Amino acid sequence: MRKWSKQDYKSMPWKNGGGSTTELAVFPEGASLDQFVWRISTALVSSDGAFSHFARIDRTLAILSGVGMILHADNDGIATSAAAPLIVTLTRDSMPYSFSGELPIRAELLDGAVWDLNLMTRRDVCTHYMQRLEAGEHHVVAQDAQQVLLYCAQGSAVLNRDVSLEEADLFLLEEDHERAGVRLVVQASEECLLYLMRISFLNHAGN
Repeated sequence: MRKWSKQDYKSMPWKNGGGSTTELAVFPEGASLDQFVWRISTALVSSDGAFSHFARIDRTLAILSGVGMILHADNDGIATSAAAPLIVTLTRDSMPYSFSGELPIRAELLDGAVWDLNLMTRRDVCTHYMQRLEAGEHHVVAQDAQQVLLYCAQGSAVLNRDVSLEEADLFLLEEDHERAGVRLVVQASEECLLYLMRISFLNHAGN
């Protein structure tokens, strides 16, 4: 198990120069934008504009704060891992939205700036799935995952009965041995909002 907190994160310009992003974690550690297998980050989107282009990358986006934004996507002739409607509205209450990094997307803010959470994985190496967890006790059995990321977006929680999560903490859990998958128990407080991300490697013997 590995933990990252606010003091571990680093900010950098967007790939297209249109803003800045805060990198929470990258795998392998220290990998560049051209080399990562997966990368998780947050970003402040303060104006309308186009998303960066990421070839051979699958992405999932969730809104952490702010009213939300509308994604205008042109998927004509683009092969996507997840069917992408031409117009998608995302708010804090929306489920995470998955799309191809090659897809031309323009973001239109609904009412002011938003913070978002962004997970990217390299399509020829692994797949991912992101879900929201709210208040209550959650027993997670990620049988096909070799790694699981857990991000605390709001409030606090307890992981596996004895590990505390505070706002902005990120944890990485990995399977103990081949085909074991990842199991965890999360007890989330009343105001808690978590994002659970499963990473499954394509060349893994169990897949």
